[in-house]
Amino acid sequence: MSSTNNTKQAAWIAIGSLFSFGFGIISSMILSRYFDKGDYGTYKQVMYVYSTLLSVFTLGLPKAFSYFLPRVEISQAKNLIKKITNLFFILGGVFSLLLFIGSPIIASILKNPDLNSALKIFAIVPFLMLPTMGLEGVLATYKKTMFMAIYTIVTRTIMLLCVAIPVLLFNTGYHEALIGFVIASTFEFILALYLKYYPIRHEANNKCTVKYSEIFKFSFPLLYASIWGSLLNSIDQFFISRYFGNEVFADFSNGALELPFVSMIVGATTTVLTPLFSQKVFQKGNFKTEIYPIWTQVFEKSAMLIYPIVFFCIFDANLIMTVMYGDLYETSGDYFRIKLFTYFVKIIAFYPALLALNATKFYAKVFQYAFLVLLPLEYLVATLVQNPLLITGVHVFTTISYILIFLRYIAKKFGVSLMSLFPIKSIIKIASASILSIIFIYIIRNSIYFNMHHLEVLIIDLSIFTSIFIIMSILMKLNYYKIIKPLFNK
Repeated sequence: MSSTNNTKQAAWIAIGSLFSFGFGIISSMILSRYFDKGDYGTYKQVMYVYSTLLSVFTLGLPKAFSYFLPRVEISQAKNLIKKITNLFFILGGVFSLLLFIGSPIIASILKNPDLNSALKIFAIVPFLMLPTMGLEGVLATYKKTMFMAIYTIVTRTIMLLCVAIPVLLFNTGYHEALIGFVIASTFEFILALYLKYYPIRHEANNKCTVKYSEIFKFSFPLLYASIWGSLLNSIDQFFISRYFGNEVFADFSNGALELPFVSMIVGATTTVLTPLFSQKVFQKGNFKTEIYPIWTQVFEKSAMLIYPIVFFCIFDANLIMTVMYGDLYETSGDYFRIKLFTYFVKIIAFYPALLALNATKFYAKVFQYAFLVLLPLEYLVATLVQNPLLITGVHVFTTISYILIFLRYIAKKFGVSLMSLFPIKSIIKIASASILSIIFIYIIRNSIYFNMHHLEVLIIDLSIFTSIFIIMSILMKLNYYKIIKPLFNK
């Protein structure tokens, strides 16, 4: 696959992710304004429980599409997709049953009795959503990521209409919002199953040579990694939810926002690079001459796109949260600012490289050890220091540490130094341009405009930052044209 085609395929995934984030934010903005903090916190706790258990019940299978499809004849693709999807149906059914039966226990653990009824309403969602998993991998393999963008836009629109709009128009509660989530998930389920087979609809349906034992052999190490990774990523949510209540959890959950462009870019590059790297390894490609150059190019482009956003959001974190969620959630900006520091290293899709290097066991071990270190640290902070912000800070430090371990491993396999993975010169230029742009905002804000609405201030800040950054990037010869040029090439 050419570099131009890689960029285009990633761009479609990114567009879908951007719309997904946009609709998700609109939904959160509506719910946080129309629910009181306790009800909003309960709704977010339902999503936390679902996302935490999801990694366990997917068994690492979503990545199996990206791994196996490039390695089988296209005439066997339908059978392979059906095999993996059937596993998702079984896993989704077990997940839903466990969620329904176990809702009182989960509510007791998180010390929120309202979770019992909420989880019972939500329980059917895993059965509907698990079979949709892996759609990105299928469409990316056959270079049909445009349909992934369409799917994301359509399903996020339906989700917004079913979950948030009734709350806005009819002032319904979180129970009704969860019912809307179930309805939207049904539409998503139907559309995903159709699109999974769409790229190969005219192909033969021969029996696949890939056996279930091979699929499980591939997926179980990923399951092991997913379990530890899920525990690691959710442990701060657990301690804040259990020890500080659902209102503080509401503040935290809004502040623990994934930056839209970051998740969009990293998610898109991961989706595109995973089948590409898998294919190159299967064809006995050379890591250093074939994979390393692609990986480093993506790293540099990601830094150029993401770092300016991170710098701006760190500066205006509290203002951004206030604009998005209202004055009640200004303190969410404190969590948001702390979380943002992870993006200085969390900008590259390192997972495809680790998968290509057959390093899934190492991947899981790092997560395991990081969790075993983080668990007692956060417990001590929660019980002795009793500061939820410090819990977030400890979590961020741990995240940065294990990402650097992954990067060091990749650098060693590529036969280069850790620092050579980072585009140091570009990073210095980007940081300088960003900081100078922020200084201009600070000077102008304190000398020109006063008593403006929060949204007006944010728009002005963003306009100043963008204008100054563009000028500085030109002066510092940051070549952004090379990023957008492939999008216009045939």
